Amino acid sequence: MAVSIGEPGEVPHIEVDEETKEIIKEMLSQMENPVEINFFTSGSCGGRETNWCVPTEELLDLLHQLAPAGKLVINKYDAEKNADVFRKFGVEPQRVPVIYFGDGFIRYLGAPMGEEVRAFIETVVRLSTGKTGLRQKTRNELSNLAQSAPKRVYVMTVVTPSCPYCPYAVLLANMFAYESKGKVLSVAVEAYENPDIADMYGVTGVPTVILQAEDAAVGDVEFVGVPPEHELLARVKNHMGLS
Repeated sequence: MAVSIGEPGEVPHIEVDEETKEIIKEMLSQMENPVEINFFTSGSCGGRETNWCVPTEELLDLLHQLAPAGKLVINKYDAEKNADVFRKFGVEPQRVPVIYFGDGFIRYLGAPMGEEVRAFIETVVRLSTGKTGLRQKTRNELSNLAQSAPKRVYVMTVVTPSCPYCPYAVLLANMFAYESKGKVLSVAVEAYENPDIADMYGVTGVPTVILQAEDAAVGDVEFVGVPPEHELLARVKNHMGLS
């Protein structure tokens, strides 16, 4: 899936050939249960230099078109028209485009473009089928955390569109969020669109995985690269205050 950017200042758009559309349609055909996505945007796209809100909306519209009828629900909210919804979900208008799955247990800050498209679509399918691909032992532990964890932990994965390994790190965090019923919150952060976050954590390579307990002021860089499943689980439990 290509994104076309013309002259400086022009709005980028996605370009998808028919063969790619068929591949995406085949992937989405596996969907079983509905998946709800909340898309946050604005006319000025948060005053950004490049309006990534437009291609993000085009991507979501395309997925909705190619998914089985009724299986992908897209709710769209504009910062100027739906300020109350932004406040309800805790979305900062300057971060748009922002994507929340459901109530925000999985979040994308910035456009899921380039290599990230694959993991985004795979996330949709896995949430719909409930088949996360995690080891049974990991699933059992995350299920226990869903019931007994004393606090939530954010897993922030800082990515760039051209990073070939980033989608694997994001998909892993997304599945942790699903299996833990939101006790783990997965946040994919596009570095170029959110340079303040990347700078705060001194990101020099991607994916960079940051863990932050909900009661902590800042997080800790735990991995640079795709974390092993068992090590990510151990670090999550540590940030929850569990052994």
